[in-house]
Amino acid sequence: MNTKIIFEVMPYPKTASEGYADKIIGKVAAAINEMENVSMLNVPEIVEENHNGQPYYRNVDARKFGKELRERCNKEIMVNTVVVHHDSRAGFEQWLNGSMKDCGIHNFVFVGAKMPSLKYPGPSVTEANLIAKSKNANFGNIFIPDRPEEAERLIAKIKSGCNFFTSQVLFEPDTAIRVIRQYMEKCKNNNLKPAKFYLSFAPVSSEEDITFIKWLGAEISKETEIRLKNAENIGEESIKVALEAIKKILNANNKPPKAEIGLNVEYVMLHNLDLAKDLVKKHLDCLAQPKI
Repeated sequence: MNTKIIFEVMPYPKTASEGYADKIIGKVAAAINEMENVSMLNVPEIVEENHNGQPYYRNVDARKFGKELRERCNKEIMVNTVVVHHDSRAGFEQWLNGSMKDCGIHNFVFVGAKMPSLKYPGPSVTEANLIAKSKNANFGNIFIPDRPEEAERLIAKIKSGCNFFTSQVLFEPDTAIRVIRQYMEKCKNNNLKPAKFYLSFAPVSSEEDITFIKWLGAEISKETEIRLKNAENIGEESIKVALEAIKKILNANNKPPKAEIGLNVEYVMLHNLDLAKDLVKKHLDCLAQPKI
């Protein structure tokens, strides 16, 4: 993928009326069409699990939403899928074949188990990678900086064919900087070609947003949380926090071996769409790196 910025879009609820769904698509498409420097849309799979690990899908299929946006925005589409939730390895392969042949989608992010202690029916991320590699798909995996032994996990994933990583939403840059440095050194020492990083940032506009994004797993320090909550405008302050984090990560990446870094900007909640659009526009001075 020769893009620096990916914009992550949220599928509308399954229960949405045709009129409301069209309204959401129109609003998101209008925002995207104002962002000329975005060339790919990242569509997550919105899924919840019960205590047995069984999935429940509240939102429309990521491929359906992606195709609807593609028709209005003329942007490349990348869809996420939680691979362990497919009914079998063969079921995942059938989904992948359908995505590529019937939907014209060739960019994917494969997500693993939420609770590794449970037995899931679908393939592991590594198994999904190998299947997708055999079909010449372009695919990535998830980067979670504060997960134990994350650099080793990233190495295992590129060995199975992973082309890039998208991170969880970042507010604190230091852990990401450390793990990326460890990863790059391991790639160098093992003579491996590093995969690219698309680091995720999302604005927030209320204390409820902060609570929700922490629940999703984002690392927000007490200092950053206080800073946001005490700000006159939480939304504008969250953009400043994101830009500061981006600058710090890019400055730390100035020494070889350098990682290839782009952005994955997301709004998480629809009411933050305009803030996410502002973040995309304001990033340009920060992202002074070679094309990736």
